[in-house]
Amino acid sequence: MDFMNEIENLKQKNKDLQMKSIMINDTAYDVIGFESLVDFSATWEIVEALIGNKENKPQESKSVQSTNTTWSKAEINKQMQALYEGKLIIWNRAEEASLIVDPVSQPLYRSIEVPVNESVIYGAKDAFTENSQQNIGLLRSKYQSKDVEVLTTQHGKRNRRFSFLILKGTTDQQMVEMIKKKIEDYPNEIKQVKDIHVAFGFSKFSLITRVSSTELPENAMEYIEQGKIVFFMDGYPFALVLFNTVFDVFKQPSDSNYLSVFVYSLYMLRIVGIMIAVLLPGLYVALITINPEMLKVQLALSITESRQFVPYPAFVEIIIMLLLIELITEAAVRLPISISNTIGVVGGIILGQAIVEASLVSGVLIIIIAATTIANGIVINFENGITLRLMKYIIVIFSALFGILGNVIGLLVLCSYIARITSFGVPYVRWKKEGIQSENQ
Repeated sequence: MDFMNEIENLKQKNKDLQMKSIMINDTAYDVIGFESLVDFSATWEIVEALIGNKENKPQESKSVQSTNTTWSKAEINKQMQALYEGKLIIWNRAEEASLIVDPVSQPLYRSIEVPVNESVIYGAKDAFTENSQQNIGLLRSKYQSKDVEVLTTQHGKRNRRFSFLILKGTTDQQMVEMIKKKIEDYPNEIKQVKDIHVAFGFSKFSLITRVSSTELPENAMEYIEQGKIVFFMDGYPFALVLFNTVFDVFKQPSDSNYLSVFVYSLYMLRIVGIMIAVLLPGLYVALITINPEMLKVQLALSITESRQFVPYPAFVEIIIMLLLIELITEAAVRLPISISNTIGVVGGIILGQAIVEASLVSGVLIIIIAATTIANGIVINFENGITLRLMKYIIVIFSALFGILGNVIGLLVLCSYIARITSFGVPYVRWKKEGIQSENQ
């Protein structure tokens, strides 16, 4: 009766724990589960049939399947863990044996919806949810083959599940096992994606994200076919992808839906946008502060005229504007959608016009900042956009110190930093194509 004593103690502390009794063939049974996780009304009828027909196989039931095919005297810890996982325990008082059942669950997760964070022009419109099993089902529906396998592990006090997708012949299974072991051996609780970086041994202060994410099943399946490792963390509505490469900054799998000429044109446009986002602010500072002789006379006179009442140097001027844009961007992301657009209009138009009329910054700088902000949004994935937003400050500092030479030095420093980054021996900058490649890749 140790199990029932444990249940009674647990029930006193958890008011959502339900224990309902049922008598069949003069035998008393207790049906135990958390009503916050189990839909008792939808489950009860089938549980009665399951108890009353022990000789029938549990899997013949349409809505309820038992984890075990036989009644057993399972360990108390195993039974308690099953309760916390949302399972139902049927307890036979006479035999002191239990049957662990997968019940009809409460609708705790949202249904499949259109993507919110990634825009899709030409491709599937479904997106991942917080339920990792549902996410795996989405991928299986897109790749209906016996070659797709799933490995799972659980970690920490939260018992959070991690599910790894493997494509036979493409995914490095030894690498998956090593990553799985790193998660299992991590001593602290994994609460956020940042904790996964730490568990994998990556620096918390790295400018480059090693684990990218996508909410699009089409993209995730394409990454798996490329030989990358895709895994899910329960409660996180994205697929996490290893290994991130430099090409992921301007390439995304859905690009292959277009004709090759369109795809390569998009690639070139994104590369130009990346160069503008990183180099243009520093170039402005270098040409205004250190190397104005490189400008044409007419352009130099125009810029000088627009800056004649600005009370501080170009470096301070551009840092103020960059920080102001960062504040507006962050406010637009954090505020409710109903007012975030208003913040963008107020910050981008009214504030920009007022700050020029007050001679706090030059009109040319407003153009520079606008071009930089637009170009920053052309990269793939929000994490890569943050990386570019940070990199441009490094270039600006070098440019303020050494002019055009500093702009070049800063770019070389960043290129050297990017070239030395590896993830489990896989370089961030690599040219080798692996896995199943489409024509445009």
